[in-house]
Amino acid sequence: MSDKILMTPGPTMVPKEVLNVCHLQPYHHRTPEFYELFSCLNSNLKKIFKTNMDVLTLTSSGTGGMEAVVANLFKRGDKVLVASIGHFGERFYDITKAYGLDSDIIDFGWGNAVDLNKLEDALKKNGYKALIVTQNETSTGVTNDIKAVADVAKRYNTPVIVDAVSSLGGIPLEMDEWGLDAVVTCSQKCLMSPPGLSFVALSERAWQMAEESDLPKYYFDLKKARKGVQKEKPDNPYTPAVSTIMAVKKATDMLLNTGMDTVYKNQHLIGEKVRKTIKDMGLKLFPDESISSDLLTAVEVPEGYKAKDIINYMSEKGVLITGGQAHLKGKIIRIGHMGYVTDKMLDLTFDALKNALSDLS
Repeated sequence: MSDKILMTPGPTMVPKEVLNVCHLQPYHHRTPEFYELFSCLNSNLKKIFKTNMDVLTLTSSGTGGMEAVVANLFKRGDKVLVASIGHFGERFYDITKAYGLDSDIIDFGWGNAVDLNKLEDALKKNGYKALIVTQNETSTGVTNDIKAVADVAKRYNTPVIVDAVSSLGGIPLEMDEWGLDAVVTCSQKCLMSPPGLSFVALSERAWQMAEESDLPKYYFDLKKARKGVQKEKPDNPYTPAVSTIMAVKKATDMLLNTGMDTVYKNQHLIGEKVRKTIKDMGLKLFPDESISSDLLTAVEVPEGYKAKDIINYMSEKGVLITGGQAHLKGKIIRIGHMGYVTDKMLDLTFDALKNALSDLS
């Protein structure tokens, strides 16, 4: 595994500078060294979330952050709307149902983006407590226009919760400027770090919702996490994944030193390069190119080939990609190119795919 490159939806490749930090002995989480580290990380995250609000660090995958938002913002029976364009929209809906919410799902179909007119019709009729939407759907390689979605929700005073698990730090997201009420991401995607942490930021309106929440929570109690962040010596209420915090601090330093606008531009150029190369091979993109993600490319499996054979062949050549999920299993392959991606990684991926198509024909 150590000699293979991860061109997957996550975990993603980790830069050498971040790996070097991972190999250090972890700080104890109740020491001045950790307080300083955590304070710097919190500052970095606010700059990447583009918010003046606190960003909370949870020891979990991105799904844990999604669950934390549901557990902390709602009351039993609250009516919420999930705008789904794939697997992870459906996952957020499943979480709301697990917590007893009166949730509806508006399914725009795998491979499509949110239809703003249909979304407006739904919001206009039902008086939802909140709208939940995914920015970048890795099951299909589609990116939603979150600013446009938020603009629709504003007309009905509906709070907006965004799953930015695979997108924050890779494509533009302006939490405060766009009026987003909750944003969730994690460490192992665009933030170029190992798995183990999720990050959540809430607006003032969302914190008011949290005061009224009656759903069960303990480990994922965001009010406890907020108290820790706001202390003179900021920390977590429980032992966090310290080594991953150290890694994300280094990775976010690197992103901010590059400049987020430059990061976004570079990710767009990578996305364009992957899409062009895929089309030049005679392959077909799964979603329409106008809504295709700059962070992951979904490709239809050509006739006469099996997805698992292409994936296994590329793995043997040192490149890990993934296949489709649910009803798309066997129908598409997915190539991740988010976070730390070099020209060499892209070239190895393209060569492995070209050889797979040639040798498996």
